[in-house]
Amino acid sequence: DLVLKATTDIVGSRYPWCPPECPHGVPGMPPVTPLASRQSPHVLRKGQRRMLVEVELENREENAYNASLWLQLPGNLHFSSLVLQVQNLGCYPLQNVTLHMALPALGHHGAPILSVTKVLAENASCRLHPPDEGTPVVPVPPEELLHTERLDCSNSWCQELSCSLGRLERGGGVSIQLLQSLHESFFSRV
Repeated sequence: DLVLKATTDIVGSRYPWCPPECPHGVPGMPPVTPLASRQSPHVLRKGQRRMLVEVELENREENAYNASLWLQLPGNLHFSSLVLQVQNLGCYPLQNVTLHMALPALGHHGAPILSVTKVLAENASCRLHPPDEGTPVVPVPPEELLHTERLDCSNSWCQELSCSLGRLERGGGVSIQLLQSLHESFFSRV
């Protein structure tokens, strides 16, 4: 059995999000209150520029071969730097561990969205592949951005980061830091 644990050092809405089909709440959860009385989501301001999100995938039974972990971030969350730490908390060394990331890079008419300016890798070999503008993509025009839930590789050209972490010993880990530049001019066309 695989067990997933996720935590963060900030607090968002006080009550869980409830889809339209459960207007009276989720069994076993606090009652859903009107939007006006909810605590607003946490906003990172100049004084607090860091946010920690910790995700742990644990194997409690037999070996889990080819296990993958996908971490998706909301479309309105943009980082100027991102630190990824991969740790082997298991009982055995891991071989051939690879980290793949796809980051939106170019939008409508090839306008830049996000650029990775530097990759700092400790005990890892990373390669950044530029966007392939020959890839079939239906880019979102700037006037449609307000109605687009997320920018991803289906609606923008992505640059791909591939890091070979090699062998991870028991208790060992690797840290990868991405320094990025968000091109605000792309979003100001809205």
